[in-house]
Amino acid sequence: MNLLLRIATACVGIAGFHGAALASIRVQPMSYDLGASGAETKQDVRVENTSDQPMPVDIIVQRREILPDGTERRTPAEDDFLIFPPQAIVPANSFQTFRVQYIGDPLLAQTKLFLITVSQLPVNTSETAANGMQFLFNVGTLAAVSPRDAVAHVQVVSVRPAEKTGLLQVTVRNDGNRYARLRNGIWTVRGGDGTEVVLDDRTIRSAIQQGLIEPGTERIITLPVEPSFRRDGASVTFKPREIGAE
Repeated sequence: MNLLLRIATACVGIAGFHGAALASIRVQPMSYDLGASGAETKQDVRVENTSDQPMPVDIIVQRREILPDGTERRTPAEDDFLIFPPQAIVPANSFQTFRVQYIGDPLLAQTKLFLITVSQLPVNTSETAANGMQFLFNVGTLAAVSPRDAVAHVQVVSVRPAEKTGLLQVTVRNDGNRYARLRNGIWTVRGGDGTEVVLDDRTIRSAIQQGLIEPGTERIITLPVEPSFRRDGASVTFKPREIGAE
């Protein structure tokens, strides 16, 4: 019996880089913003095959919902997008461009996030027939569809000491109608004694594994502080930077 080994990877922009170099497949861009109507509904996605064998791939579309604890719920969303071509064989050491176009509700009230995944398909070769093993890769890209002039508005709802020493449990809410990137901003913590600290980017990236927050939703995150930090009566502020990739 042949053994087929599939390795799945997901971005989402998500993961803080503008391209994936996973074995024989590269995809660019990894994250892109689309409009709900007009010319801004389209994006070209380049899929590069760096191997010396043709690579068959297809495109999978899913709705991506971010839950309060940072986990995700994904549901099929093929009806919201037109992908051309939906499948292709990418020649060896070459590339294929796919057109991704949103065709869902043109009157969106707020951002919707989607995962557009380039999925490598199995192919029979003399090598796989000999050893019974084949490595396949999925590369997910983030498509954020927003109404025109949408803006995010992230505010801190509550701050309290976490059960573990040296941590603050922070609840934030996005009251805007555009998604926001929680790792793309300035986080300032103020202790109960008035001591103020600005958390550096490395600390924030380590603490907030899932950096996205959808409009109209809350997120619970945990921020690290020094052991000497007075957590009782602490407060936290978030100031977003300009819109951009994490």
